Amino acid sequence: MTISDWERLGDETLMSYKVFRARRSRRRSPRTGHEIGFFLLDTPDWVNVLPLTSDGQIVMIRQFRHGTDRVSLEIPGGLIDPHERDPIEAARRELREETGFEAEHIEPIGVMSPNPAMMTNRCFAYLATGCRRVGDLRMDPGEDIEVVTVPVAELDALLCRGEIDHAIVLATIAFWRARPPGPKRA
Repeated sequence: MTISDWERLGDETLMSYKVFRARRSRRRSPRTGHEIGFFLLDTPDWVNVLPLTSDGQIVMIRQFRHGTDRVSLEIPGGLIDPHERDPIEAARRELREETGFEAEHIEPIGVMSPNPAMMTNRCFAYLATGCRRVGDLRMDPGEDIEVVTVPVAELDALLCRGEIDHAIVLATIAFWRARPPGPKRA
């Protein structure tokens, strides 16, 4: 069986908020011809940054997450602002804002669809190397962040204990580990 795109019959915005829009999308199944409704979330694209220091540390953040109702161990990341023409701009900004660190080199390592079943955005993953602290955090009003550094050698233990369980953080780590060695890019 060949999988085909579904015909879009129409969309209805259900609600619109600052960071997402919920809509009902009507589609026709190419296999059955039936019209089926789906609920979709439109949100700006995101970035995630895996920051490494020259002495083998990963710069991570702890912050309270309302969806899980607990503190999460993550890497910096966030929405790409409308004025940012390239996701790398957002990656540099998020790294600086959420950690107070800047990178000597930053390079793309992958692009993912956070939840293609119902979300329309993409997340761009970056590796930032030669990271060093240059100042204080610049948190948004809705953020309370603690910066921590973790030795790269301890990453697997954190993963095995479930201390890092944010799906796009895990995907970014997978991109980092799977990437071929090569020259650094800006």
